[in-house]
Amino acid sequence: MGKGASNTMQQAQSQELAGSGSLIALAQQQAGNASTLFNQSLPGFSQAQSFYRDLASGDPYALMRAISPATQQITAASTGAKQNILSNAPAGGEKNLALEQVDVNQGAQVGKTASEAFLNAPNALAQLAQQGIGESQNATGLALSGTSSGIQGFGQVGQEAVQQKGATLGAFGSLGGDVATLGSGWLGGKAEAKG
Repeated sequence: MGKGASNTMQQAQSQELAGSGSLIALAQQQAGNASTLFNQSLPGFSQAQSFYRDLASGDPYALMRAISPATQQITAASTGAKQNILSNAPAGGEKNLALEQVDVNQGAQVGKTASEAFLNAPNALAQLAQQGIGESQNATGLALSGTSSGIQGFGQVGQEAVQQKGATLGAFGSLGGDVATLGSGWLGGKAEAKG
């Protein structure tokens, strides 16, 4: 193998090593990004999990605390409706019935909000768990893929170096065989000349 071919092989190996090093660095960066994203999303994930866990427990106090923002909106809307009825409806039975209807609707809306919150909590918990597992698997898969590609590149350069050494040693072995053949031919010619 000539010196030019050897230099070309060394340049190619250097480029492969640099590429493999870049892949490893990217994989390490991805692993760091995955860790950062995990740390940033964990508080929100934990809060959501705690919220839905409280709802799924069936504890009436926890349930009412969880739905209180919605019930406050329902109460505010009902209060506005009652104020409108008191201000604009003529006195009498219809006015009383309308006020009672507002109270019944408010109770139905609060009850519906509470039951939906309780019944939907297990599904929300399952979705949170599935999302967390999926994101973890994706980040791990990307990091492992980059690391694997980088290591494979390093291994390939090692194989090429071994093959290059083998070719060099094979050439020396062939050269040695040629020298031995020439030597035996030369010695054989000398022996014939003496005889």
